Amino acid sequence: MTRCCIVQLPFPSTRDPDDRLSVYYQDYDRRFRAFLPEYFIPSDGLWEIPLWVAHLTALLDSTTIDSCFVDLSRTPADSEACGAPILAATAPGDLVLFSPLAQNFRLALDLAGELERAGRRVVLGGNMAPLAPEGSVHAVHRGQLDAGFAAVLVELASGRGGRTEKRAALGLVAEPITWAPDYRHLDGYSGKVPMLRLNASHGCLYKCAFCGDAWSKQLTLVGNSALRAEVDQLADRFPDTRLVYVGDKTFGQSREAVRNLLEVFRDRPGYKFIVQTHVLQVKEWVIEAMLELGVVAVELGFESADSQMLKRLGKLSRGLDDYTERIHALSDAGLKVVLNMMGGLDEETEESHAQTVRWLEANRRALWLFNLYNFVPYPLTPDFQRLRERIFTWDFAQWREDAPVVYRPSHLTPERSWELFQEKIAAAHRIVRTPVPAHPDHPDHPGHSGHSGHSGHSGHSARETA
Repeated sequence: MTRCCIVQLPFPSTRDPDDRLSVYYQDYDRRFRAFLPEYFIPSDGLWEIPLWVAHLTALLDSTTIDSCFVDLSRTPADSEACGAPILAATAPGDLVLFSPLAQNFRLALDLAGELERAGRRVVLGGNMAPLAPEGSVHAVHRGQLDAGFAAVLVELASGRGGRTEKRAALGLVAEPITWAPDYRHLDGYSGKVPMLRLNASHGCLYKCAFCGDAWSKQLTLVGNSALRAEVDQLADRFPDTRLVYVGDKTFGQSREAVRNLLEVFRDRPGYKFIVQTHVLQVKEWVIEAMLELGVVAVELGFESADSQMLKRLGKLSRGLDDYTERIHALSDAGLKVVLNMMGGLDEETEESHAQTVRWLEANRRALWLFNLYNFVPYPLTPDFQRLRERIFTWDFAQWREDAPVVYRPSHLTPERSWELFQEKIAAAHRIVRTPVPAHPDHPDHPGHSGHSGHSGHSGHSARETA
């Protein structure tokens, strides 16, 4: 019987990190763990469980295809070292599934050639998959992991099929997801990762031009029973991990998704949560739900203090004053604010950068940590086609969120864009290294008598997983 081998590739992007970012993240981690002592830094391997593996396992269980898992996260990033264990776990005719990042995309293509010559059939997914040269793999998948994709894999296993991209439905998808991921291949991660990842919804309805998740153009809910079944698995297989990153791109975009999380965790004390959201979703009911759930940190995208620049990039907002007000509303509620701060954007100017740094300094009291990224024009970002002619290197090892941009911005040279990103790192480091004491009315202040039942942390740093 044909098998499907799910492969977690190694992460060469962690090599030769930028010196200034490395020093910044040392202080980030110290502040992080001072607030949440049970958090730990993995000595090697992944920072999070590769959730896509659990999703694929469950989907394959609904078919006639058996699955296996080959974890190469701790393997040297070369085709010889990675190819041997895949060949040992598979037989001619089997499917091999990769979901590479930019930095291991070339490795995935090299492996695909070797595996196809050995009679295996490679299926490529993820945000880099559309760049696979024609004929380099057996099939390319772009889209959500769903029952439709499982049916495609069955066709591929029978020798039919090819590219599997399908047009996504727009808006809120009427039918929720009714199946839960299966974690049986991932038991080895128990006690070895500092947090779990959980989705109550998938996709996003916002259309920011620089966002790698904007391609979905839809929001699909996870049904209550499916969410509960997944949490039962997590509690059983990873009983000591109680920090959960809610992977919903925009917490609060669906009231039902939030309600499901509250219901599922109402009788499960001891969990702490990190969520991410869009600033326009920071509303009173959302903050109340965060506190009820046990959210300790909230991540918000902050690309620029220049509202007109963001408007040109498709990010909706009500202006900088409104953003500032909502940031302080979160902080004053006792939630730790983590900015996902991005540099290297196409519309950035000297003045927009200066305005951003001034805003950071002026609002440092409300800011706890920063996840720092430099823009990479991944093929699933809405801006990719517009910027494609300005990309000057197709060496995907250089497509890094901790390295200079690989395209020519409209108003800056690539070199100057990198210098400005370094200035953003320095500004973030000053704030993290020398925090301002909390305002007397802030819940963290010793004299405050209000709500103090939640402690905070944000562990989702620039060290991204697949």
